[in-house]
Amino acid sequence: MRHVIIGTAGHVDHGKTALIRALTGIETDRLKEEQERGLSIELGFAYFNLPDGSRAGIVDVPGHERFIRNMLSGAYGMDIVLFVVDAKEGVQEQTLEHLEILDLLGISTGILVITKVDLVDSGALAESTEMSQEMLVGTTLESAPTVHVSSITGQGIDELKQMIVDRVDAVAKEESRFAIPRLYVDRVFTMQGFGAVVTGTLIGGTIQREQRLMILPQGREVRVRGVQVHNQSAEGAYAGQRTALNLSGIAAEEIERGDVLCPIGFSEATDNIDVSLNLLSSFPRMLEHWTRLRFYLGTSETFCRAILLVEDAVLPGDTAQIQLRLEKPILAFRGDRFIVRDFSAQYTVGGGQIINPFAPRHKRFTEETLELLDDWERANDAEVVDLVLAQSPQLCVSEDFLHYYLRYSDAGIRRFLKELEQDQKVVSWSGGTLLVSAADRTERAQTELINALETFHDQNPLAPGQNVAQLRLQIGLDEVAFEKIVASLVRKKQIAKDGNFLRLTSHHIQFSGEVEAVKKKIEKVFLDAKLNTPSLGELTAQLSEYPSQSIQETFYALLNLGRFIKISDGLFIHADTFDKLSKLLTNYLGENGIITVAEFRELAQTSRKYAVPFLEYCDGQGITIREENHRRLRKSAQRES
Repeated sequence: MRHVIIGTAGHVDHGKTALIRALTGIETDRLKEEQERGLSIELGFAYFNLPDGSRAGIVDVPGHERFIRNMLSGAYGMDIVLFVVDAKEGVQEQTLEHLEILDLLGISTGILVITKVDLVDSGALAESTEMSQEMLVGTTLESAPTVHVSSITGQGIDELKQMIVDRVDAVAKEESRFAIPRLYVDRVFTMQGFGAVVTGTLIGGTIQREQRLMILPQGREVRVRGVQVHNQSAEGAYAGQRTALNLSGIAAEEIERGDVLCPIGFSEATDNIDVSLNLLSSFPRMLEHWTRLRFYLGTSETFCRAILLVEDAVLPGDTAQIQLRLEKPILAFRGDRFIVRDFSAQYTVGGGQIINPFAPRHKRFTEETLELLDDWERANDAEVVDLVLAQSPQLCVSEDFLHYYLRYSDAGIRRFLKELEQDQKVVSWSGGTLLVSAADRTERAQTELINALETFHDQNPLAPGQNVAQLRLQIGLDEVAFEKIVASLVRKKQIAKDGNFLRLTSHHIQFSGEVEAVKKKIEKVFLDAKLNTPSLGELTAQLSEYPSQSIQETFYALLNLGRFIKISDGLFIHADTFDKLSKLLTNYLGENGIITVAEFRELAQTSRKYAVPFLEYCDGQGITIREENHRRLRKSAQRES
């Protein structure tokens, strides 16, 4: 069964509520004050089945100017609008303001309903109809068909129902099934025995019973205890349905109209957005920089400042790319429609579409800013991905983040990114979180890393490589991106990672000139000393004819090359010496079975200072095993020998 949301719009007392009663048999004015005064104050809701089996939810919005915010709450999520004009009174002030709002929200599927036709003659009806149709020219409802009805006599009601059926196909948007589900709260109350209940029109996707959601701006996690659609319990709600959710984890007093429920993974709020704004020609003054406005998205209202980036002012009737700096964070997606009103809520200023929901702050009056805003407004899906990845502070962006910009399913986004990857536009990174980066930006980062290592090797020919943390800071990558880039270059065998050091695979420690002479001197000292080697400080003093820095760098280069072995802190011996002494030790143990420290000291012609660390090192290497005051060969070492 298809589901659509029908909304009403028009001037106060033009028969919107009576029309809904005639269509559905439901009275939407539920408040005592509404029934006594004969006008809608709050949003009213009803539903009915269309002749083709479709289920239609219907929203009755207030027509009085004092309740424009409530009208805006009801207009969000409308699939079809019944634009109501009283046949006797004709076009009035709120008729025009409601039409402007619908036009700004991009609601293009509608029906012009001339009501109370039983109260006028044919001439007056024709005149009122003509004026109403002229009013629609140049708006999104210009092509709307017209129907004449009487909610009292029932004239035209069946014809209107068939018109609605004919319009349903025009709003059956397949992509809404896959969009991120959002429910902007328009009512909240407590149901005894159940707790907090919220209602709203579900925009995109589905919400299931027992699903965990985030409610913004509170940032509270809640659980859906129950779902109702059109007053009937359901396992889930789908895009385009009037939905009531029973929530646990929060009290009704902690929720208000304008709050939004969304999946936990898609609850990143923003307070800085780039928009394309249409300033109404009916707005009585120009819009200036830093003007404080009321911003409406969904059922939410917050204050904002208008940041004019290209000009000092926007004139009525003009369109401009501006930035809105919000005083309260909101959940927003590219393409969302919004309305702005003046600070006093006296006038509707204009509205438009969000072109970048996570916009950086721009410099005003620069060519770069102008070009960037143009790029955002005109971008197709592939160009949007390019802009997101190019402007992200991080090189790697979560694929989930792209949902704020592309109205695709998860599978749809992956297919689209796969196409971009085949065209060498993006690079996808596997792992726990699916990440993507711009191919050109990735290539620049890889080149910068390789160049940095080349420079380091040139300046430090004896170093085994550059410290990982130092290199990451040098090229300015975040940890995640750095790890991805390094792993990629390691796989390509362009770089190698040795512990905490990175080096080019082509890099080898080279000794030349004076360094070669220092190397030979150091090796000779250690070979001659056998196990009784000097400390690094003693070595530097012993080779005082060479710079101490050169001695230290060469020493550590030999250590990294494996020519020296670290026996313990401050004790290093030559690898050849170790081979000889370890063979001497194993041969002795092979013949005698055990050896004491004193016996090894005599065998190696050394002192206890060196003998004990050497034997402990052999224990650690799995050559020997200590038993009380002596050592014997490990079984594994016996087999090897």
